[in-house]
Amino acid sequence: MLNRTWRLTLVMGWCWLVLPFWTIAQTIHPQVPRLLQALEHYRQLAAQNTWASFPADIFLLPGTSSPHIPNLRHNLLLTHDLPQPDTSSLLLYDNALLAAVIKFQERHGLKPDGKVGRLTIEALNITPTQRIRQLEFNLRRWQADTIALTAQRVLLNIPDFTLKLLDGNYQLVWQTRVIVGQPQTGRQTALLTSKLAYLVLNPTWNIPASIIRKEIIPVLKKDPYYLAHNQMRVYKIKQGKKYPVSVRSINWQTANPERDSLMIIQAPGKDNALGRIKFIFDNAYQIYLHDTPDKDLFNQEVRHYSHGCVRVQNPEMLAAYLLNQNWQQKLPKPLEFKESRAEKIVYLPKPLPIKIGYFTSWVNDKGLVQFRADIYNLDHFNPAFEISGTK
Repeated sequence: MLNRTWRLTLVMGWCWLVLPFWTIAQTIHPQVPRLLQALEHYRQLAAQNTWASFPADIFLLPGTSSPHIPNLRHNLLLTHDLPQPDTSSLLLYDNALLAAVIKFQERHGLKPDGKVGRLTIEALNITPTQRIRQLEFNLRRWQADTIALTAQRVLLNIPDFTLKLLDGNYQLVWQTRVIVGQPQTGRQTALLTSKLAYLVLNPTWNIPASIIRKEIIPVLKKDPYYLAHNQMRVYKIKQGKKYPVSVRSINWQTANPERDSLMIIQAPGKDNALGRIKFIFDNAYQIYLHDTPDKDLFNQEVRHYSHGCVRVQNPEMLAAYLLNQNWQQKLPKPLEFKESRAEKIVYLPKPLPIKIGYFTSWVNDKGLVQFRADIYNLDHFNPAFEISGTK
C-alpha cells in the first residue's frame, strides 16, 4: 500500500502529463499542489463512506441538545474543523463544537454565527464524493490561469464575491467585497482575462437598451417624472449622433429603445448608478467595475444583484492601489474626489492584468480548503474535465 506522500507524488506526476506544454514551461500555480492534497483527503473520506446527512429543516443553536449533534461532531472531525473527539456530552452543542461550526462556516463562505440553519445544513449535506468533483473542476480552472504568476494582478472570484490584489509572488495585498451578476442567463458576469487600463471619475451612465426596455419604460408608463428625479435624459439617435428630446414627446406605452433609436443617459453625481468611479478593461461583454450608491447590499452574504458588471465596495481604495502600483510600500490613501460633475479619464501607470474567474474551491494560505456555492451552476460533470491519474 502506497503511503500518503507517495500517492500524492504519483497523482502530481500524472497531472503533469496532462498539462499543456506552456503550463509545464512556467512555474506551477500554487493552487495545484494544494488542491491535489485536498483531493487526496476527500477521496479518503469518500472511501470511508461514513459521511452523515441531516434533515433540511433542523436548526441547532449553541447550548442546546439534539440527537443530531453526534453526527455533526462526526462530520466536523472528518473535515478537521473539530480537532479532536469530545465525548463529554455527545448530545450537547458545546463550546468546542461551536468553534468547529464557525470554522466550517468560514471555510464555506457562510455567516460565521455558529447557528446551524438552512445554508449550513446544505453545505453539510454535500458528500465527499460531490466535493471530489468540485475539487477536480477547480483544479482544472486554476491550471488554466494564463496570467504569469510573477505578475501583479487583480483577481475577481465570482462565487466568493471578492476582489483581491495579488503581488508578483501571488501574495494577497488587499481585498474587498463585490457584487456580481445575477444567476439568470443574460445577467451573469462573464469569465475573462484582460488588462485594466484606466478609470473614469464622475462617470455618466449610458443605460443599456435591455434595462431601458425591461425596467425603465415600465416605470415611465406610470411616472413621467422618473427621469428628472434621477438626473436622466432621453435622446434620439440620428445618423450616429444623439439629440436630446422631451420625455413627453415619447409614447412610452409603445416605445422600444432599439426600434425607436432611444438612448437614456444618467448624469454624473453621488446618485449615479455607477457611483463616483468606474474601472475599464477591454472585453467583448461591455463589463467593467464600478462604484455604487447602494452600499447596504455589501452587507449581504450572497451578492449577485447586478446586470453583469461588478460593483466594488471600496472603489476609492482600489483606485489608489491601481494608480500607485508599488504595493510593497505603505498602504496608499484612498482616492479623494473634488466637488465636480465633470467626467474625467485617468490612465494607470501601466495596465494591470485582471482575471474574472469562477472558483468554487481553493486552499488558502493557512492550508484550509475553501468551498463556495455554485451560483451559476457551472460545476457540471463533463468528461473533458477528467484529470488522468487523479481518480
